[in-house]
This record gives sequence, C-alpha cells and structure tokens, in this order.
Amino acid sequence: MPRPQFQSRDGTLGLHWSTEAPDDFDFSGDDEGYFPISRLRQQYVDYLAAKSVEYEEQKVSRHYYHASQYTPEQVETLKKRRQPIIVFNRTGRKIDGIVGLIQRLRQDPKAYPTTPKSAEGAEIATQCVRSVLQSNRWKFLDPWCAGQASIEGIAGIELKLVQGDHGDPDIGMDFVFGDDFFYDPRSAKPDFSDARYMGIAKWLDVEAAVELFPEHEEALRTLMVETGFDLTTHSDREYKWIYVNEKRLRLVEHWYRHQGKWYWAFYCSMILLEQGVSPFLDERRQPMSRFIMFSAAVDHDGDRYGHTRNLKGPQDELNQRRSKALHMSNVTGLYMFKGAVDDVETARRERARPDGVVEVNMGFPKPEDMENQSDLGVQLNLMQDARQEIESFANVNPAALQADDASAHSGVAINLIQKAGIAELGSYFRNYSDWKVRVYKAVWNIAKRTWQAERFIRVTDDQGLAQFIQINGMELDQYGNPVIVNAIGDLGVEIDIDDGPDVSNLMQDAYDVLKQDPTVPWQIKVFFMPIPDSYKKQVMAMINKPPDPMQQQQQQLTLRELAADVEDKEASAMERRGRTMTHIAHAAKFAAE
Repeated sequence: MPRPQFQSRDGTLGLHWSTEAPDDFDFSGDDEGYFPISRLRQQYVDYLAAKSVEYEEQKVSRHYYHASQYTPEQVETLKKRRQPIIVFNRTGRKIDGIVGLIQRLRQDPKAYPTTPKSAEGAEIATQCVRSVLQSNRWKFLDPWCAGQASIEGIAGIELKLVQGDHGDPDIGMDFVFGDDFFYDPRSAKPDFSDARYMGIAKWLDVEAAVELFPEHEEALRTLMVETGFDLTTHSDREYKWIYVNEKRLRLVEHWYRHQGKWYWAFYCSMILLEQGVSPFLDERRQPMSRFIMFSAAVDHDGDRYGHTRNLKGPQDELNQRRSKALHMSNVTGLYMFKGAVDDVETARRERARPDGVVEVNMGFPKPEDMENQSDLGVQLNLMQDARQEIESFANVNPAALQADDASAHSGVAINLIQKAGIAELGSYFRNYSDWKVRVYKAVWNIAKRTWQAERFIRVTDDQGLAQFIQINGMELDQYGNPVIVNAIGDLGVEIDIDDGPDVSNLMQDAYDVLKQDPTVPWQIKVFFMPIPDSYKKQVMAMINKPPDPMQQQQQQLTLRELAADVEDKEASAMERRGRTMTHIAHAAKFAAE
C-alpha cells in the first residue's frame, strides 16, 4: 500500500541521469508485473526530454499570474532607457474572475440508482461522497485546482488511504503541485486516460527521507547525489531551497500501468524503496492510479496549457504601452538650432529641473519643447485596445454586474450573463466538469470497498439542521436474525454532477417581484429575502416565539388588577350618582313644600 502522503513539499530534484537507455535496459516486467528501476527512471527521463517546452511555459504562466511579467533582460533595457517598469496585472484578475464565476455554479455530487433495489440507497451514496469531500476541505481544493489549471494547464488531486477511527481506513485527498507532476509524454487526452505512467518527484531532506523509509536509512545516507539540474523542471521555488541545503535527495513516486493494472514504486536514484499494486479500484474493480488530473487545453503538439497563453500577448502590450506612455508624459525633448547652447547635456539637465536655467547663445532663438502629444495619444489608444482584449476574454466582467441601482440587473439576467461567460470557456469547462465527475466516482468506489465498519454520516439539510445516517449498521430482523443496515457495498448507483443555477440570484429576483405584493404572506417574503439563512431563522424565531408562561401569568395578574380597579371606580361612580339623585329628590320635595 502506498504511503499516505509525503510530509514535505520541497519541490523536485534532479540527478545526472543519461537520456539514453543503457545497454542492459530491461523493458519487461518481472513475474509479478513490476518494472525494473532502470525502466522507471527512463520513463521519467523521457518526460523531461519531451516536455521541456511545456513545463517552461508553465513556469512563465505562474510568473504572469503573480505579476512578475518582465524578463531580467527587459528590466535591464527599461532601466537603461530610464523608463518606468509598470505592471497592470489584468491576467491574475481575469483568472481569479474565471474561477469565481465557475464556483458560483452548483456542481455537487449526486447518485442515481442503476437498479430498482438501489433507489432508496441513492441518497445514502450521495451523502457518503459529500461527507468525504467535506472532510477533505473540498471547498478549498476544488477552486484551487480550477485556478491552477487556468494558470498552468494541469491540475488535479492525489488520493490517500489514511487511518480512520471506525476500524477501517478513511479517504483523504490533496492537490498536486504542477511542478512536481510528471506523466507519459505521449498522452494527449485532457483526462490523461491514455497515459501509461504518471507520478510526482520531489527534493527531500535526507532526514525526511529516512523518516519515511527507515529500513533504507544506511543506503539513503550514503547515496551520492550530484548538484546538476539536467533532470529537473527548474521550478522557481526549488532554487531558494536547494542552494542552502546540501543534504538532499530526489524521491520519486512513480505510478505505471502494466498488464491491465496500476503499480506504484518509490525510488531514489537506483535504490528501490517500496513497490506494490494500487489499492484503489475503479467501478470495474480494476486497480487505478491515485492521481486524478485534467488539463485546461491540449494544443496540436500535445502540450497542455492554460488561459495564460491567450492572455500573455495583450498583457505584454498593456504593460509596455503603459510604461511608454508614462515615460513620454514625464520626459519632454528640446528643439533647437545647432550651436544655440554651449553644452547640450547641461541644457538637457537644466530643462528637466523645475527651476532650471538654459543659456542660449546670442543670435539663436530659444529652444522649444518637442511636441509628442500625438504619439502619446497613439500609445494610450493601443493600450486601451489591449486592456479591452483581456477584459472581453471569456466575457467575465464583474464591473458589468455592478450598478448604483440594485434592481439594474435581475437575478435571471445575472445568471444569463454568468452562463454566457461559461459558454465562452468552452473546452476548459468541459474538461473541468469531467474531472469533478471522475473525482466523485473515485471517492464512491473507494468508499464502497474500504468502508467495512459501522459509521454515521452527518447530513445537514437546507435549513442547517444536522441529521445522521447509519451505514453498515447491524440490526435484528423480524425473525431475530442479524442484518446489515445500509450496506454501501451492495448499492448500485451511478455518480454524476447535480448542476444548478445560482440560487442566490434567482431568489433575489423572486423577492423583487413578491415584496410589493400585499397579498403574499410575510413568511414567504422572509424566505426569499436576500439575507443569510441564520438571519432568516432569527427573524422567524422572534415572530413565532412561544409566549413565556411567567410573562403570561404576570400579564393576567396585571389585567385582573386593572379590571378590579375599573370595577372599584365604577362602584364609586354609581355610589356618587345615587347620592346625587337622592339630593336632587330632597331638593325637589323641599321646593314643592
């Protein structure tokens, strides 16, 4: 079984290996199907030799995303011209916008039954997959991989079996650094389904390697590693580490397909550390690679690339024309006759100073500023064209969705704008969606096989209420015989993506329609209000809160006291009214006498 995970991500390492196969090169496997170490090393060499253009482009793409968009030669040239080095990083903003737009679309895993008996178990399978994703921070891994594919062209995850607390292994996953990953250079499909091998290669401290493989400590400590870089992808982050660390080794995790199975091997130089057959099985119960990768696009040469390739040209023009325009606006030349001044350089320096003085010889007109406003206007117009080219890419323009009036864009309109941006991404979104389906299927296939013990899956509904589903539980049937409840190994389901629109936009649109209608109950209006669910729950709880018994009792006592006071006042008024009537009667009798 492969080790759960390299604990250190220190980059790749390079050795002075020959790119030519030795005379004793063995192309066949042994009796158990394992390749010799010489063949595995040669496969990695083949990748480095055939894909040098690809991984160099990946390195440049990472630079452009992180606003490092000038080469050292360009920087030196601009400094000699005294021209400012300006970077308007529209590439990074554009890629972040693309990733954000994609993530606004709901693409959760959904299980569909393949047999009538599995109809009830489809929801259990769905919740099992979602539970694994949630425990592995899928909300972080998913957009991270989408962004890396947009930048470098290759992204994906690596699966792991980690020790669980249920008596059986749990499923783990993590993203793969693009400069660590290597693959069969003959592969041209975006899902790497035609790759015969793939893996990761890392620079590693000797101490870290010994911790991973203590049984090979003596061989690892005595291994001679040369300091050349002929067999490395020249990752930028490698240079800062390898030059200050002399005790380093190149550890390679190599997965390869042979005789219908996937095998794995760890090796360092000519030392085979461990090897085995893949413990991960697909839906046909065949061993599969633990790397689930995809490419944003594949060109005519079979090289994989991201969106940066299409953004690099206009990004360069934007930076250079902006730098040129700023330089032209800050510097003004002088037009004068030859001999008008004694020293041209002195006149140049004085002209650049705000309090400068330029002495002109007798008989010559004063120097005049050279007008370059027309050239400056040309530079600014071309710069705007380059900016517009980047902004129109994939039609992802967040500014178009912002307005002073909140009702300027309805929820449906915003959703249509987002769908238009997705449509222009074309093959990228197709490859990305297919990758997510493959991840979901792999998680389910591994869970079916490895989850043998009883466990509970935590499920949270739309209202945030937590529930628990028991799987692989043991109960007694009506005859007293033990039976397994929700045995996931027996469920026949098909995992797919549950696509959906941006619910928040649609609810906003519904609220705009309902809020002015007096016939709609207030409870429905609260449900569609564009506020967080937690606030909605507080509002509903405050309105529907049951009365406090003590408060009710106090209110009743107060009402009784008020009623008694009213009765006393009415009795007093009746008494006063009676006395008044008596006095009136006596007065009338007295007047009659």
